[in-house]
Amino acid sequence: MVKQLKKLTILRHPLAAVGGSILLAGAVLFSVLMLVDLTASQENPYRSLVTFVISPMIMALGVGIMILAMMLQKRKARKQGDEVTFRLSIDPTDPHYRKNLWRFLGFSAVLITIVIYIGTRAHEATDSVGFCGETCHVVMEPQNVTYHNSAHARVACVECHIGPGASFWVRAKLDGMRQLFATALDTYSRPIETPVSNLRPAQATCEGCHWPQQFYGDKFITHTYYRTDEENSPWTINLLMKIGGGNPRTGALEGIHWHMLTANKIEYVATDPKREEIPWIRIVNQHSDTVIYTDPDAELPNLDDPLTEIRTFDCMDCHNRPSHAFMPPAKALNLALSTKRISTDLPYIRQVGLDLLNAFYENREEANTAIGKGLYDYYRENYEDRYKDLLPLIDEATAELKVIYSRNFFPEMKTDYRERTNNLSHFVNDGCFRCHDGVKQDVAGRTLPNDCKTCHLIVTQGPSENLGELKSDITGLDFQHPEDIDEAWKEMKCTECHTAESGY
Repeated sequence: MVKQLKKLTILRHPLAAVGGSILLAGAVLFSVLMLVDLTASQENPYRSLVTFVISPMIMALGVGIMILAMMLQKRKARKQGDEVTFRLSIDPTDPHYRKNLWRFLGFSAVLITIVIYIGTRAHEATDSVGFCGETCHVVMEPQNVTYHNSAHARVACVECHIGPGASFWVRAKLDGMRQLFATALDTYSRPIETPVSNLRPAQATCEGCHWPQQFYGDKFITHTYYRTDEENSPWTINLLMKIGGGNPRTGALEGIHWHMLTANKIEYVATDPKREEIPWIRIVNQHSDTVIYTDPDAELPNLDDPLTEIRTFDCMDCHNRPSHAFMPPAKALNLALSTKRISTDLPYIRQVGLDLLNAFYENREEANTAIGKGLYDYYRENYEDRYKDLLPLIDEATAELKVIYSRNFFPEMKTDYRERTNNLSHFVNDGCFRCHDGVKQDVAGRTLPNDCKTCHLIVTQGPSENLGELKSDITGLDFQHPEDIDEAWKEMKCTECHTAESGY
């Protein structure tokens, strides 16, 4: 018996109509989103994810369903002893074809409407900071909260973490898949490990807004500190920071941002994951002169080992927390006291506040309870005769301490200033002194400069919140420590006393 050859249209099977509808909806979605992507003012790799990954996946699903429909028709024909071939044609005489054509048109209209709505909303969602900071709430809460309290709160996360270009987009997607599985399986580290090893060079992100040729001049910075005595005594210091860079008037390469001028190249090797221990530095200046500084007491890594990373110094080596700064409690309390959100009339409030903020808590609820109870109990027990008069100030201080804690401490993720060191100074972390420690030497025995006046001048200092009451000198004053420690500050680093354990 000779098998009969049947020619059937692709859309004859109901599943084929569904698959065709999904294919068409995916194609329309891709076209619309492609137009949006091409006309968008800013590049966003997450938007590209929806356009170039999700839309093609929808189309692929539609094709797969159509192939399944053809296979089912072919299997049915074989059982009947027929041979089947498929053709792309319009056959209005076939009742099955007409029925499925209407199905195809109906499904297509519904799916196109739904998919375009969902797709465009997905575009809007992936453009948002909330997508990065709130999708995985517990994991990303520390980064999301500190980001919203930072100077870069209006810069989208992807602008710094990924930026333009395909290579870093692919790296980010691969790493994102790893993070997705870690979150789903609850295997992510607490705290999240830093620094971010696959972050693109700062020249491709930071310098889109901050470029070295514009780093020049000096800048006044005023800090008011409060001591841990009963009066919370103030101590103000006014610094003239030598921001530096390329001086447009003299042409000199100078100041702190000398490090970032393109005429100079600085490389270093760190022996720890957080890049705090730096025993080897190589500097190539604008004249192509090369100088290497090493720590004579440190065991130097093998520079020929391919696993040894020789990192090129960039913005992130000093500004390592530009958008996610976890403020130490002493710094936060200084700010709250100077702005009067906490009253200096509360005896020992700085010390009591430090102790409460630095204590270990399992979660936010426990912290809020302990902070409130601890503050009220302290003043009730130690200032019983003044307690009623102090109560309004205690209420204000309690509220502010809870705000400070909520913005800087995240016990569920074991994340706070002790885990997120900030290298922008040398007061609370070694920061500048990781390199400028007076220990590393070149072959001639010269060390990197670490005198106070290298980067700043102390213009005003003293025990008052009012600069007008203090001695000033624009040419610079010798540093005076608020406590009488004689000349010890000249011989030791700040961080030998100002430790994480002491709350800074």
